[in-house]
Amino acid sequence: MEKQHNSKIALLSLIFLALISPFGLFIYAFFNVASESIFALTESSLDHISIYELIFSISISAIATFISVIFGGLLSFYLLSFRKKDLNLGMLNIVLVLPHIGFAYIIFLFFSDTGFSFRFLHTFGVHSNVSLVNDTYGIGIILNYVLKEIPFIVLYLLATNNTKNQNFVLAAKDLGAGFLQCFYKIYMPLNLLQFVSISIVIFAFILGNYEVPFLLGSNSPQFLSVSALNNFQSINIDQNIASYLKVVIIFVTSFIVSILLRLIFRSSK
Repeated sequence: MEKQHNSKIALLSLIFLALISPFGLFIYAFFNVASESIFALTESSLDHISIYELIFSISISAIATFISVIFGGLLSFYLLSFRKKDLNLGMLNIVLVLPHIGFAYIIFLFFSDTGFSFRFLHTFGVHSNVSLVNDTYGIGIILNYVLKEIPFIVLYLLATNNTKNQNFVLAAKDLGAGFLQCFYKIYMPLNLLQFVSISIVIFAFILGNYEVPFLLGSNSPQFLSVSALNNFQSINIDQNIASYLKVVIIFVTSFIVSILLRLIFRSSK
């Protein structure tokens, strides 16, 4: 009983500190913007909010997050299970220190219609009409986030992995389990909390990010963050209201996804 009482006091203290901290000011500002946008909502402003854009943004964010987490998890498991302690992980930091807009520009230079890769193939007589940048499927956006987030996931999982879990992996190998079996049946379940946490962070970041979809995305459909900024810069008051609502939608969607992932984690324990 005393433990439960102390945990409740600690939780209330954290909530109180959060409310009076800069984070509390952010919450106040967010609800203020949300309430004013809802009260100023008109049918004309709703016309500027596209369900297709929302579905497109959520789909691209979910696909990029899933691919990044899976490949980042596989790479981190490979480094741990094969004891690559002598490997210089500093090369992963090269990708991390690059800003997203800089990395997106590199992707654009390599994979655009007039980029390095298409020119290189053209010298060998290979012509391709497939565009990986500014396409309607968001391939360039996904490619950018996957390549950019995998090193971050690897370093995160390497830092948070419990060394005791390696004993279970070694025991499974002795019993004849393969690489993928050890990954899906031992490594992922034992590090499920880390996988869920990093998935929430990456999904929320991708959904709210602006510069990468702006540079690598198409004009239609637009990423929700890109269209929100375009509406905000408009002189039309209905578009301004729509931009605020899109920000609220991004925040609420990220919050709902984080709750769903945490529920999945609790149900799988």
